[in-house]
Amino acid sequence: MSNLPLLFALAWRNLWRRPRRTGVMLAAIIMGVWAMIFMNALMRGMTDQMVSNGLNTLPGQAQLQHPDYRRDPSVVNSIAKPSEQLASWLKAEPHILAWTTRVRVLAVIASARETRGVLLIGVDPAGELAMGADPKDAIEGRLLQSPDDRGVVIGRRLAQRLETDLGKRIVLSSQDPNNELLERGAQIVGIYTARLEASEEAYVYTERSPC
Repeated sequence: MSNLPLLFALAWRNLWRRPRRTGVMLAAIIMGVWAMIFMNALMRGMTDQMVSNGLNTLPGQAQLQHPDYRRDPSVVNSIAKPSEQLASWLKAEPHILAWTTRVRVLAVIASARETRGVLLIGVDPAGELAMGADPKDAIEGRLLQSPDDRGVVIGRRLAQRLETDLGKRIVLSSQDPNNELLERGAQIVGIYTARLEASEEAYVYTERSPC
C-alpha cells in the first residue's frame, strides 16, 4: 500500500510520455464502452417490443383457461361463459382495463387451391375492440362486426399461401364440443396485417361459436 503513490505517479507519467498512444487507447475504451451500452439498450428494446407485440397480437396480459387446455387444446377443454355477476365485477375492477372471451381451437382452412392448418379464434367483436383491436388494422375489407357475423378474417400472408382473396369463400374444418368433425363454408370479409408476420399465417378470426 505504501508504494501506491509511486506507482500512480509512474503510471501518470507513462500515459503522457506517448500522448498519441494514450489518445488511441482512450478512444478505443470509450468506443468499446459506448458500443456495449448501445447494444445492451438495443437488445433490451427489441426484447420488450417483441413481448409487447406478442401480447397485443392475441394473449393479453393474463388468461383464464381450463386446467387441461394446455395438455389438450380442444374445444372440449373450455370454460363456462362468465356469469353476469363475474362480468359486472370484471367491469368494475379498476385494475382491469378490458377483458373478453375467446374460443381457440386447431382447425384446417381450405381454399380452392390450398389447405393449411391454422389456429381458429372465435371472438366477440365488441370485446376485441375494448381490448385494442382497431378496424384500421384490416388492410382490406372489414373486421367482424357482431357475434352473428358469419364471415372470417385472415392474415395477408395466409391469403397469399391459400391463393385466395377478399370476398372469396373458404372451408373451415374443426372439432365441435362433441368431439366430432365439423365443416362449414365462410366468406373472407377482411384481410389483416400484423407486426409479427408469422401471426398472419397462423390466426384466423371468426365469430365466437366454434366453426
